[in-house]
Amino acid sequence: MKQLTYLTICLCGSLALTLSAFGGPAPLPSGKEMKEVAPAPTPCCNWQGFYVGINLGGQFGHSEDKLLNEQFFDETENIEQPWGYSESGVVAGGQVGYNFQWNWLVLGAEGDIGYMNLDGDGEAPPNFLTHSGIFGESDSDFYTTIRGRVGVGVGCWLFYATGGGIGVNYDTRVVYRPDPVDLDAHTQDFDWGYTFGGGIERRLGCHWSVKVEYLYYQLDTQDFHYSVRGEDGGAIVVPNQSENVTYHANAETEGHIVRAGLNYKF
Repeated sequence: MKQLTYLTICLCGSLALTLSAFGGPAPLPSGKEMKEVAPAPTPCCNWQGFYVGINLGGQFGHSEDKLLNEQFFDETENIEQPWGYSESGVVAGGQVGYNFQWNWLVLGAEGDIGYMNLDGDGEAPPNFLTHSGIFGESDSDFYTTIRGRVGVGVGCWLFYATGGGIGVNYDTRVVYRPDPVDLDAHTQDFDWGYTFGGGIERRLGCHWSVKVEYLYYQLDTQDFHYSVRGEDGGAIVVPNQSENVTYHANAETEGHIVRAGLNYKF
């Protein structure tokens, strides 16, 4: 009797395995079940908070020099001789700022400091088909901007406008080199001006973001002068000139900054 029972159990088990083998694979989960088990996407965090970052790019611009010669008849009568030249160089530095966010509106303030090379030179137009011998030159090293920002946050993207002040440690020079006179007039100062532009920033999670930014800038007019002594006036001798002459020069500079940046929000 026991053997018959064991044999019945074995036959039932074999029959069950056979039916399951011919029954095909187990049915796949329904679409509803797949949606339930799929992980939810990570939402973009907002823009509010304190951040620091770095930036790298370039600048290109234009400088214009003017000589105001006061040796003709009346010291108040000036003869302007303007000429310009291009400038270009590298921009690199770091920024720090803070954003406030209300729904889609983002307001903030940002300051940056770094290196900007305003490097350029050019000769004044020739006079009677001869070289003028008058050259304008410029150079700079460090700079800073202090700006406000207003933008629109759309998901992980921020589209913003920005504007404020810019300061550049700037060296402007006018050189007069016809033989035998070699004169050099220049001013080196931290010159301020204004800047404005805009940019696009993209969040990479809750802390990191990348941006591309454009800024237009214009510096205040630089004013400087130098004196030329006559034949009897001192060490610098100008032939056929018996009186001292004062030359005034003005320089104006404007340009464009294009740079990329990486920010970390705390």
